[in-house]
Amino acid sequence: MLLKELCLKDVDKINIFFAYHNNLYIFASQMHNYTSFLFMDNKTQRLSDIKNIIHNEHITSQEELLKKLISLGYNITQATLSRDLKLLKVAKMPGNDGSYHYVLPEPIMAGNIVCVTDKQSIKGFLSIEFSENIGVIKTIPAFSHTVASAIDSLKLSSILGTVAGNDTIIFVIRQGYTAQQVKESLFKSYPDLADKLL
Repeated sequence: MLLKELCLKDVDKINIFFAYHNNLYIFASQMHNYTSFLFMDNKTQRLSDIKNIIHNEHITSQEELLKKLISLGYNITQATLSRDLKLLKVAKMPGNDGSYHYVLPEPIMAGNIVCVTDKQSIKGFLSIEFSENIGVIKTIPAFSHTVASAIDSLKLSSILGTVAGNDTIIFVIRQGYTAQQVKESLFKSYPDLADKLL
């Protein structure tokens, strides 16, 4: 009888033990889901803060940006920051003073075009040359994507498309058009390029 009571008590303890561990497992799973959500939320906030810093300040290096993020309370490594910058498609562009600084993709995709007395001007365009149906545009380093985007946005019937490197753009002239027609189209849209289109 005593042995049977002991066994029943042990079974109760075992049941309580398993129930406790089952509840602990459920709690741990829920905490994992909750912390994953917090981590994701933290990353979303960090990306937002990176965009705000780059948009509002003249940031010239990852180290400078990393210090700003750490001062905001982020525990972040250089490798994580590099991945964030790649994810956000952040680029470095030369400023008016010649130093390079981080920019968000919007100004690049907008073509970095500025209005001057209702005429359009492309910053960074240096020269243009042709070889049969291929055109080559030289730009200030890091401005080729800006210039190519500006040209693409014109949707010229004479140009099939552009490919940009660091300081060079290659484009294909559409069949039936000439290099002179391309120059005239560019001059019509950007009169200030007259001396560079000769």
